[in-house]
Parts: sequence; C-alpha cells; structure tokens
Amino acid sequence: MTYSIICRQWLAADLSNLLSYLHHLNEETKARFGPHPFTKEALEYHYYHPDYMGFLLIENNSTFIIGYAILKMGYLEHDLPRLLSYNIQPNHTTDATYAPSLANDWQGKGIGNLLWDTVKIYLQQLPKKRVILWGGVQTSNTRALRYYEKNGFVPLGEFKFGGTTNRDMLCIL
Repeated sequence: MTYSIICRQWLAADLSNLLSYLHHLNEETKARFGPHPFTKEALEYHYYHPDYMGFLLIENNSTFIIGYAILKMGYLEHDLPRLLSYNIQPNHTTDATYAPSLANDWQGKGIGNLLWDTVKIYLQQLPKKRVILWGGVQTSNTRALRYYEKNGFVPLGEFKFGGTTNRDMLCIL
C-alpha cells in the first residue's frame, strides 16, 4: 500500500504538534520510547541544542505527525562504560545516537523505513560513520528487533534498565 507521507527535519513551529503526538501514543509505545520526557521543555531543549536533530513523518498536506526520531550527534556519556565493554570506542565526531517512534496505528506498515532512510542520508552527509540505538531496544519488542536487523543494525550486547532487558545495537553507515 502506498501512503502520502513526507519525512523532514523538525521546525520550531512543529513543537506543539510533536508534543500532541507524544501524548497520544499508547502506554506500551510510551514505555518503549525513553530518550526524553514528553514535555514542552524537553522538546525545546532538544530542538535548540546544537547536538540534537529531530525528524518527523507527516501525512502529506497536513501537520499530523505519525512518526518522530531524535538524533544526538555523538554518543550518550552514560552509555560509555557499556559501549567500551563491547569493545566499541565511541567517538563524538563519527557516531550518532538514534531513537525513533511511530504512532500506534502506523506501526508494522513499513513507514519506519522512510524515517530511517531519511535519517541515514542526512547522517551520511556528515562525518558520521556509526549509529547507536538510544538506550537500545527492549528485547520483548520483537517487531522492533526485526526492523533494526533488517536495516543493518547488529547486536552488541544486552543490559537491564528498570527491570527490562534491552539490546544495544549499532549500524555502520
């Protein structure tokens, strides 16, 4: 099935619609997306901070957001010990950290590929060589695990966070 959807970088004018998108995710999806709180302040911080970039999936000819990804240029400092334990030497210049989400009704329809392909092209224009999943992926999220593997992410190892087992994954660009 073909959908009329665009993927683009976020704009300041998108923040209120993005906040609405985040608040309308179901509880299961919210529990699987953890890069930042679902607050106006958190969105503004990430929007205006030069180390972050956001991408949106939007129904064409509307402002209705159906997907969102946040990128951090570099890696998360608190992940450093874990990454080193996998023999990964993180580099703020050549690494990026990625966290996508899709609206509940759009999950499993292939739309996430448009988001990842757009982000990947953007990163390839920068000196980025690797993409680390932000907080890994919950091992119980089998759909997401298949999606990441299909898109070139490889497992690095697993860790526990809040009683949940997560799998760190990395993609070489």
